[in-house]
Amino acid sequence: MSVFKLLDRSERLFWNALAALQFAVRRRKTPRGLSVLGPVGLGGAGVLEIGDSVTIVSKSRFNRAGINHPTQLVVGASGKLSIGDNVGISGASIFCVENIAIGNNVLVGVNCNIFDTDFHAVDYLDRRHGRGTLSAPIVIEDDVWLCANVTVLKGVTIGARSVIAAGSVVTSDIPPDCLAGGVPCKVIRSLVPAHATSIE
Repeated sequence: MSVFKLLDRSERLFWNALAALQFAVRRRKTPRGLSVLGPVGLGGAGVLEIGDSVTIVSKSRFNRAGINHPTQLVVGASGKLSIGDNVGISGASIFCVENIAIGNNVLVGVNCNIFDTDFHAVDYLDRRHGRGTLSAPIVIEDDVWLCANVTVLKGVTIGARSVIAAGSVVTSDIPPDCLAGGVPCKVIRSLVPAHATSIE
């Protein structure tokens, strides 16, 4: 085994061990088949559920698309963040106050943001007094692909198998099986799976 492969394997073992320690501190079992490549920020006192065979990448060495910061998974005291099986996450920030549900086989591209809260009120007086912040659940269904730098905001459902183009800001529901993009994000066209068979 070459020195580079040995170093690579050692680094992978280190990051996975560090993630397992974070789960242990939170009194949670390390998800089965979890692969962590780089530092991960786990925060908040809420419920965090992660399925099997999830990959979390937080260093550009492991994803050359250009990760800007380590992945952050933050769940407020009354919140619940659930992540399904076989999900890939690269340098994303996921901040959950109420409820965020991510399905199976979802790809969360580099530097995506998923926030179920506004963080601050629009009205300046409400901001001054720390009131008026709005939150609403987010649902990202199975096989969705969020391309690089996508932001998903509160109260949104993204339908199964849809693709959200890079740099989009999702502010309203997106139906299944479509390509959507823009600011705000809108449906561009339908996606028909290449393996779909005719019933005629």
